Amino acid sequence: MKRLMVILFLLPLFFACKKQDKEVKKEQERKVVVSSYEVIEDEIPIYYTTKGYFEGERDVNIKPLVSGRVVALFVEEGQYVKENQPLLKIDAADYQSTINQISAQIEQARANYENLKAIVERRKFLYEKELIAREEYENLQTQLRAQEKLIKSLSAQLDKAKLDLQRTTLSAPFSGYVAQRFVNVGDYITPQTQTLRLVVLNPIRFVFQIPQEYLPYANKGSKVKIKVEPFGEFEGNVFFVSPVADANRLLTVKARIPNPEEKLKVGMYGEVNLLIGRERAFKIPERAVVIQGNKKVVWLIQEGIAKRVEVEIVKQEEGFVYAKGDLKEGDKIALDNAYVLQEGTKVEIR
Repeated sequence: MKRLMVILFLLPLFFACKKQDKEVKKEQERKVVVSSYEVIEDEIPIYYTTKGYFEGERDVNIKPLVSGRVVALFVEEGQYVKENQPLLKIDAADYQSTINQISAQIEQARANYENLKAIVERRKFLYEKELIAREEYENLQTQLRAQEKLIKSLSAQLDKAKLDLQRTTLSAPFSGYVAQRFVNVGDYITPQTQTLRLVVLNPIRFVFQIPQEYLPYANKGSKVKIKVEPFGEFEGNVFFVSPVADANRLLTVKARIPNPEEKLKVGMYGEVNLLIGRERAFKIPERAVVIQGNKKVVWLIQEGIAKRVEVEIVKQEEGFVYAKGDLKEGDKIALDNAYVLQEGTKVEIR
């Protein structure tokens, strides 16, 4: 009787377990509907990427060659100027006065020279007739030569004074933009005073640094691609590689970039890509890659079964990644619903 009661008690549990087993088996046999993508193997460029900044092809702080007070400014900041265009004017009164003084001295020196020359000619006649001593005649010749040297010296001073007068007008040494102005009308300036900053924007230079292991890829003439927000990508050529490394063991590299529209400005920053090699990898949509812990996987579909494949991402671009893993060209991987798959899950491709 007791045995019968135990059997009657266990019988419902037995049927409940059988029902649960059927449900589990049914769940295991359920197919997940996915879309698929056929992987493509391709050769991709590998870049070393780093930040950098732009500098002018020519970028100088202009200083005057003479001293004086600024009486006129002919340009404004941001203005484009041509080579030899006047930039500012220094008071020329003192320089003109110097020219007048030296000119008067030269005129007097020439008059004295002509007078001495006439005396020498007369003394020569007397000397040849032995009417005066040789010493007297030679002293007059010495005075005449000294007067001639004085005229040459004063003429050189006059040329210098005229040059200084020309230099009171400060002109642009090359065509470019006035980036900064450091003086105003009324300021007293000297050859040590910075007056204006002049820069050239086309072409422009991009400056960046690389570790020594990438030095073989930064030869003169090597092409680089520079991404600048919000203007997009620009291409340039390396023209300078520093012969020395800095304290961080980095080498400075400079590339020259055409800038005909002058969108790029001195001091702006960008991101440079230096080609350091090429690799073969599979092009895969980003949404096919599932992150599991610190690993990245895709689900390979073989005979309707999902198979987990770990991949290594070597490059990423808009909507796609380039990955290396246990795949071959033509393999189909899951796209939609890839995140719900498990090893061995049956799938149906729609």
